[in-house]
Amino acid sequence: MMLMLLACIPPAAVRAKPCSGAEQLMLSIGKELSAGNLGGAKQMLEEMDRTHAECPQAILAHARVAAANGAAIEAEDLFARYAELAPDKGQAYSYHARFLLERGQYPRSDLLATQALKKDPNDVIALAVHGQILDMNGQTQESTELLERACRLDPRNADAQFRLATIYDRSKRSADAVQHFEKVVETDPGDARAWDYLALDLEPLGDVERADLAYRKGLAVNQPGPHFDAFLDYNYGRFLMKRNDLMGSKQHLDRAVELTPNVRAPWYERAKVNLKLKNNQQAREDAERAANTRDSQGIIIDLQLYVLLEQIYTRLGNAELADKYAKLSQRTAVPPRKE
Repeated sequence: MMLMLLACIPPAAVRAKPCSGAEQLMLSIGKELSAGNLGGAKQMLEEMDRTHAECPQAILAHARVAAANGAAIEAEDLFARYAELAPDKGQAYSYHARFLLERGQYPRSDLLATQALKKDPNDVIALAVHGQILDMNGQTQESTELLERACRLDPRNADAQFRLATIYDRSKRSADAVQHFEKVVETDPGDARAWDYLALDLEPLGDVERADLAYRKGLAVNQPGPHFDAFLDYNYGRFLMKRNDLMGSKQHLDRAVELTPNVRAPWYERAKVNLKLKNNQQAREDAERAANTRDSQGIIIDLQLYVLLEQIYTRLGNAELADKYAKLSQRTAVPPRKE
Protein backbone atom coordinates (compact mmCIF):
# COMPACT_ATOMS: atom_id res chain seq x y z
CA MET A 1 0.00 0.00 0.00
CA MET A 2 2.81 2.39 0.88
CA LEU A 3 4.40 1.89 -2.55
CA MET A 4 1.07 2.37 -4.33
CA LEU A 5 0.56 5.69 -2.57
CA LEU A 6 4.08 6.85 -3.39
CA ALA A 7 3.65 5.88 -7.00
CA CYS A 8 0.68 8.26 -7.28
CA ILE A 9 2.62 11.24 -5.97
CA PRO A 10 4.86 13.16 -8.34
CA PRO A 11 8.56 12.77 -7.40
CA ALA A 12 8.97 16.50 -6.72
CA ALA A 13 6.05 16.44 -4.32
CA VAL A 14 7.42 13.40 -2.51
CA ARG A 15 10.83 15.01 -2.17
CA ALA A 16 9.19 18.06 -0.65
CA LYS A 17 7.68 16.02 2.20
CA PRO A 18 9.46 16.35 5.54
CA CYS A 19 11.34 13.27 6.77
CA SER A 20 11.97 14.41 10.32
CA GLY A 21 12.85 11.39 12.43
CA ALA A 22 13.23 9.03 9.47
CA GLU A 23 17.02 8.98 9.72
CA GLN A 24 16.90 7.64 13.27
CA LEU A 25 14.52 4.90 12.22
CA MET A 26 16.87 4.05 9.35
CA LEU A 27 19.73 3.72 11.83
CA SER A 28 17.62 1.44 14.02
CA ILE A 29 16.67 -0.72 11.05
CA GLY A 30 20.35 -0.90 10.07
CA LYS A 31 21.34 -2.06 13.56
CA GLU A 32 18.72 -4.81 13.50
CA LEU A 33 19.86 -5.96 10.05
CA SER A 34 23.53 -5.95 11.11
CA ALA A 35 22.63 -8.14 14.07
CA GLY A 36 20.78 -10.55 11.76
CA ASN A 37 17.48 -9.69 13.44
CA LEU A 38 15.18 -9.51 10.44
CA GLY A 39 12.08 -9.62 12.62
CA GLY A 40 13.20 -6.57 14.56
CA ALA A 41 13.99 -4.73 11.32
CA LYS A 42 10.50 -5.50 10.00
CA GLN A 43 8.93 -4.12 13.17
CA MET A 44 10.92 -0.90 12.77
CA LEU A 45 9.85 -0.79 9.12
CA GLU A 46 6.19 -1.04 10.11
CA GLU A 47 6.70 1.95 12.41
CA MET A 48 8.38 3.85 9.58
CA ASP A 49 5.45 3.10 7.29
CA ARG A 50 3.05 4.50 9.91
CA THR A 51 5.01 7.67 10.64
CA HIS A 52 6.88 8.39 7.39
CA ALA A 53 4.88 6.71 4.63
CA GLU A 54 5.53 9.54 2.17
CA CYS A 55 9.23 9.92 2.92
CA PRO A 56 11.50 8.53 0.17
CA GLN A 57 13.71 6.95 2.83
CA ALA A 58 10.84 4.57 3.60
CA ILE A 59 11.41 3.06 0.16
CA LEU A 60 15.13 2.70 0.92
CA ALA A 61 14.23 0.98 4.20
CA HIS A 62 11.95 -1.43 2.33
CA ALA A 63 14.77 -2.12 -0.13
CA ARG A 64 17.24 -2.96 2.64
CA VAL A 65 14.78 -5.26 4.40
CA ALA A 66 13.88 -6.98 1.12
CA ALA A 67 17.60 -7.51 0.44
CA ALA A 68 18.12 -9.02 3.90
CA ASN A 69 15.09 -11.24 3.35
CA GLY A 70 16.58 -12.64 0.14
CA ALA A 71 13.99 -10.97 -2.11
CA ALA A 72 16.57 -9.86 -4.66
CA ILE A 73 14.22 -8.77 -7.47
CA GLU A 74 12.05 -6.77 -5.09
CA ALA A 75 15.13 -5.18 -3.54
CA GLU A 76 16.51 -4.20 -6.96
CA ASP A 77 13.20 -2.55 -7.89
CA LEU A 78 13.03 -0.65 -4.60
CA PHE A 79 16.64 0.56 -4.81
CA ALA A 80 15.95 1.83 -8.35
CA ARG A 81 12.74 3.53 -7.20
CA TYR A 82 14.56 5.33 -4.40
CA ALA A 83 17.24 6.53 -6.83
CA GLU A 84 14.47 8.02 -8.99
CA LEU A 85 13.06 9.91 -6.01
CA ALA A 86 16.39 11.03 -4.55
CA PRO A 87 18.87 11.10 -7.44
CA ASP A 88 21.15 13.67 -5.80
CA LYS A 89 21.75 11.66 -2.63
CA GLY A 90 24.79 9.43 -2.36
CA GLN A 91 22.89 6.79 -0.39
CA ALA A 92 20.54 6.38 -3.35
CA TYR A 93 23.43 4.41 -4.86
CA SER A 94 25.64 3.31 -1.95
CA TYR A 95 23.18 0.93 -0.27
CA HIS A 96 22.42 -0.60 -3.65
CA ALA A 97 26.17 -0.95 -4.22
CA ARG A 98 26.62 -2.84 -0.96
CA PHE A 99 23.69 -5.11 -1.82
CA LEU A 100 25.31 -5.97 -5.17
CA LEU A 101 28.69 -6.49 -3.51
CA GLU A 102 27.19 -9.06 -1.15
CA ARG A 103 25.73 -10.86 -4.19
CA GLY A 104 29.10 -10.95 -5.96
CA GLN A 105 28.13 -8.46 -8.69
CA TYR A 106 31.38 -6.54 -8.35
CA PRO A 107 31.46 -4.38 -11.53
CA ARG A 108 27.92 -3.05 -10.99
CA SER A 109 28.60 -2.59 -7.30
CA ASP A 110 31.74 -0.56 -7.94
CA LEU A 111 29.97 1.52 -10.59
CA LEU A 112 27.23 2.48 -8.14
CA ALA A 113 29.71 3.13 -5.33
CA THR A 114 31.65 5.47 -7.63
CA GLN A 115 28.40 7.21 -8.55
CA ALA A 116 27.55 7.62 -4.87
CA LEU A 117 30.94 9.18 -4.16
CA LYS A 118 30.41 11.69 -6.97
CA LYS A 119 27.22 12.77 -5.22
CA ASP A 120 28.76 12.65 -1.74
CA PRO A 121 32.53 12.15 -1.36
CA ASN A 122 31.97 11.40 2.33
CA ASP A 123 29.43 8.60 1.85
CA VAL A 124 30.90 6.05 4.27
CA ILE A 125 29.06 3.07 2.80
CA ALA A 126 30.31 3.86 -0.70
CA LEU A 127 33.84 4.40 0.61
CA ALA A 128 33.73 0.98 2.30
CA VAL A 129 32.37 -0.77 -0.82
CA HIS A 130 34.85 0.88 -3.18
CA GLY A 131 37.67 0.22 -0.72
CA GLN A 132 36.79 -3.47 -0.49
CA ILE A 133 36.69 -3.86 -4.26
CA LEU A 134 40.04 -2.09 -4.63
CA ASP A 135 41.50 -4.54 -2.12
CA MET A 136 40.04 -7.48 -4.02
CA ASN A 137 41.74 -6.13 -7.14
CA GLY A 138 45.11 -6.02 -5.37
CA GLN A 139 45.13 -2.23 -4.86
CA THR A 140 45.74 -2.56 -1.15
CA GLN A 141 47.28 0.85 -0.53
CA GLU A 142 44.41 2.71 -2.22
CA SER A 143 41.93 0.49 -0.42
CA THR A 144 43.53 1.17 2.95
CA GLU A 145 43.38 4.93 2.41
CA LEU A 146 39.68 4.83 1.56
CA LEU A 147 38.80 2.57 4.47
CA GLU A 148 40.82 4.64 6.93
CA ARG A 149 38.93 7.70 5.73
CA ALA A 150 35.60 5.91 6.14
CA CYS A 151 36.53 4.90 9.69
CA ARG A 152 37.48 8.47 10.58
CA LEU A 153 34.18 9.77 9.21
CA ASP A 154 32.11 7.15 11.04
CA PRO A 155 33.98 5.12 13.68
CA ARG A 156 30.82 3.06 14.25
CA ASN A 157 30.57 1.80 10.68
CA ALA A 158 31.22 -1.88 11.30
CA ASP A 159 31.70 -2.75 7.61
CA ALA A 160 34.50 -0.22 7.10
CA GLN A 161 36.15 -1.15 10.40
CA PHE A 162 35.99 -4.86 9.59
CA ARG A 163 37.43 -4.50 6.08
CA LEU A 164 40.27 -2.28 7.25
CA ALA A 165 41.05 -4.64 10.13
CA THR A 166 41.27 -7.65 7.78
CA ILE A 167 43.86 -5.78 5.68
CA TYR A 168 45.93 -5.12 8.80
CA ASP A 169 45.51 -8.76 9.85
CA ARG A 170 46.72 -9.96 6.47
CA SER A 171 49.71 -7.61 6.72
CA LYS A 172 50.61 -9.04 10.15
CA ARG A 173 49.89 -5.68 11.78
CA SER A 174 48.15 -7.35 14.69
CA ALA A 175 48.09 -4.35 17.02
CA ASP A 176 46.38 -2.21 14.37
CA ALA A 177 43.99 -5.01 13.49
CA VAL A 178 43.00 -5.42 17.14
CA GLN A 179 42.04 -1.75 17.44
CA HIS A 180 39.65 -1.99 14.51
CA PHE A 181 38.19 -5.40 15.33
CA GLU A 182 37.46 -4.04 18.81
CA LYS A 183 35.48 -1.24 17.14
CA VAL A 184 33.51 -3.84 15.18
CA VAL A 185 32.49 -5.90 18.22
CA GLU A 186 31.75 -2.75 20.18
CA THR A 187 29.32 -1.68 17.45
CA ASP A 188 28.07 -5.15 16.54
CA PRO A 189 28.71 -7.65 19.36
CA GLY A 190 26.90 -10.34 17.36
CA ASP A 191 29.61 -10.50 14.69
CA ALA A 192 31.26 -13.86 15.39
CA ARG A 193 33.77 -13.34 12.56
CA ALA A 194 35.12 -10.20 14.21
CA TRP A 195 35.47 -11.93 17.60
CA ASP A 196 37.41 -14.73 15.89
CA TYR A 197 39.74 -12.32 14.10
CA LEU A 198 40.18 -10.32 17.29
CA ALA A 199 41.26 -13.43 19.18
CA LEU A 200 43.63 -14.48 16.39
CA ASP A 201 45.31 -11.05 16.44
CA LEU A 202 45.52 -10.94 20.24
CA GLU A 203 47.41 -14.25 20.31
CA PRO A 204 50.66 -13.02 18.66
CA LEU A 205 50.58 -9.98 20.95
CA GLY A 206 50.80 -12.35 23.91
CA ASP A 207 47.39 -11.29 25.26
CA VAL A 208 46.29 -14.85 25.85
CA GLU A 209 43.50 -14.25 28.37
CA ARG A 210 41.82 -11.61 26.22
CA ALA A 211 42.15 -13.92 23.22
CA ASP A 212 40.45 -16.71 25.18
CA LEU A 213 37.63 -14.35 26.16
CA ALA A 214 37.20 -13.17 22.56
CA TYR A 215 36.96 -16.75 21.31
CA ARG A 216 34.32 -17.58 23.90
CA LYS A 217 32.29 -14.44 23.14
CA GLY A 218 32.42 -15.31 19.45
CA LEU A 219 31.22 -18.85 20.08
CA ALA A 220 28.34 -17.53 22.17
CA VAL A 221 26.97 -15.54 19.23
CA ASN A 222 28.01 -17.79 16.34
CA GLN A 223 24.60 -18.40 14.78
CA PRO A 224 23.62 -19.02 11.13
CA GLY A 225 23.48 -15.73 9.28
CA PRO A 226 25.71 -13.17 7.56
CA HIS A 227 28.25 -13.16 10.41
CA PHE A 228 28.51 -16.91 10.96
CA ASP A 229 32.10 -18.16 11.22
CA ALA A 230 32.60 -21.80 10.23
CA PHE A 231 36.23 -21.74 11.39
CA LEU A 232 35.72 -20.36 14.89
CA ASP A 233 35.67 -23.81 16.53
CA TYR A 234 38.77 -24.78 14.56
CA ASN A 235 40.71 -21.72 15.70
CA TYR A 236 39.63 -22.11 19.32
CA GLY A 237 40.47 -25.82 19.22
CA ARG A 238 44.02 -24.99 18.10
CA PHE A 239 44.25 -22.31 20.77
CA LEU A 240 43.22 -24.76 23.51
CA MET A 241 45.69 -27.38 22.22
CA LYS A 242 48.52 -24.87 22.61
CA ARG A 243 47.35 -24.32 26.20
CA ASN A 244 47.39 -28.12 26.73
CA ASP A 245 43.62 -28.28 27.27
CA LEU A 246 43.39 -31.42 25.15
CA MET A 247 39.83 -32.43 25.98
CA GLY A 248 38.54 -28.91 25.37
CA SER A 249 40.53 -28.77 22.15
CA LYS A 250 39.08 -32.06 20.92
CA GLN A 251 35.54 -30.91 21.69
CA HIS A 252 35.91 -27.88 19.42
CA LEU A 253 37.82 -29.75 16.72
CA ASP A 254 35.03 -32.36 16.67
CA ARG A 255 32.68 -29.49 15.86
CA ALA A 256 35.13 -28.07 13.32
CA VAL A 257 35.25 -31.24 11.21
CA GLU A 258 31.44 -31.31 11.21
CA LEU A 259 31.26 -27.74 9.96
CA THR A 260 34.05 -27.98 7.37
CA PRO A 261 34.40 -31.64 6.37
CA ASN A 262 36.08 -30.79 3.06
CA VAL A 263 38.87 -28.72 4.61
CA ARG A 264 42.18 -30.41 5.45
CA ALA A 265 43.25 -28.34 8.46
CA PRO A 266 40.57 -29.42 11.01
CA TRP A 267 41.22 -33.12 10.30
CA TYR A 268 44.97 -32.58 10.69
CA GLU A 269 44.63 -30.71 13.99
CA ARG A 270 42.21 -33.28 15.40
CA ALA A 271 44.63 -36.03 14.42
CA LYS A 272 47.33 -34.24 16.44
CA VAL A 273 45.15 -33.88 19.53
CA ASN A 274 43.98 -37.50 19.27
CA LEU A 275 47.60 -38.62 19.11
CA LYS A 276 48.36 -36.64 22.26
CA LEU A 277 45.30 -38.20 23.92
CA LYS A 278 46.56 -41.64 22.80
CA ASN A 279 43.48 -42.17 20.65
CA ASN A 280 45.82 -43.72 18.11
CA GLN A 281 43.29 -45.32 15.80
CA GLN A 282 41.20 -42.18 15.53
CA ALA A 283 44.39 -40.17 14.99
CA ARG A 284 45.19 -42.47 12.06
CA GLU A 285 41.71 -42.06 10.57
CA ASP A 286 41.85 -38.27 10.88
CA ALA A 287 45.34 -38.01 9.42
CA GLU A 288 44.48 -40.25 6.47
CA ARG A 289 41.32 -38.18 5.87
CA ALA A 290 43.47 -35.05 5.91
CA ALA A 291 45.93 -36.62 3.46
CA ASN A 292 43.05 -37.36 1.06
CA THR A 293 41.71 -33.79 1.26
CA ARG A 294 43.17 -31.16 -1.05
CA ASP A 295 44.54 -27.95 0.42
CA SER A 296 44.96 -25.47 -2.40
CA GLN A 297 45.88 -22.67 0.02
CA GLY A 298 48.79 -24.58 1.53
CA ILE A 299 47.65 -24.16 5.13
CA ILE A 300 48.65 -27.73 5.96
CA ILE A 301 51.32 -28.94 3.54
CA ASP A 302 51.91 -32.59 2.60
CA LEU A 303 55.19 -32.68 4.50
CA GLN A 304 53.38 -31.95 7.78
CA LEU A 305 51.03 -34.84 7.13
CA TYR A 306 53.82 -37.28 6.30
CA VAL A 307 55.62 -36.44 9.54
CA LEU A 308 52.42 -36.88 11.54
CA LEU A 309 51.51 -40.14 9.83
CA GLU A 310 54.99 -41.52 10.52
CA GLN A 311 54.48 -40.75 14.21
CA ILE A 312 51.03 -42.33 14.24
CA TYR A 313 52.07 -45.57 12.51
CA THR A 314 55.11 -45.81 14.77
CA ARG A 315 52.76 -45.56 17.73
CA LEU A 316 50.51 -48.23 16.19
CA GLY A 317 53.48 -50.53 15.65
CA ASN A 318 53.09 -50.59 11.87
CA ALA A 319 56.76 -50.40 10.83
CA GLU A 320 56.05 -50.73 7.11
CA LEU A 321 53.76 -47.69 6.91
CA ALA A 322 55.90 -45.72 9.37
CA ASP A 323 58.87 -46.31 7.06
CA LYS A 324 56.79 -45.33 4.00
CA TYR A 325 55.92 -41.94 5.48
CA ALA A 326 59.44 -41.42 6.80
CA LYS A 327 60.78 -41.81 3.26
CA LEU A 328 58.06 -39.53 1.88
CA SER A 329 59.07 -36.92 4.45
CA GLN A 330 62.69 -37.13 3.33
CA ARG A 331 61.79 -36.77 -0.35
CA THR A 332 59.26 -33.96 0.03
CA ALA A 333 60.62 -30.45 -0.28
CA VAL A 334 59.20 -27.56 1.73
CA PRO A 335 57.28 -25.34 -0.71
CA PRO A 336 58.36 -21.70 -0.98
CA ARG A 337 56.57 -19.35 1.37
CA LYS A 338 53.77 -17.30 -0.14
CA GLU A 339 54.30 -13.58 0.05
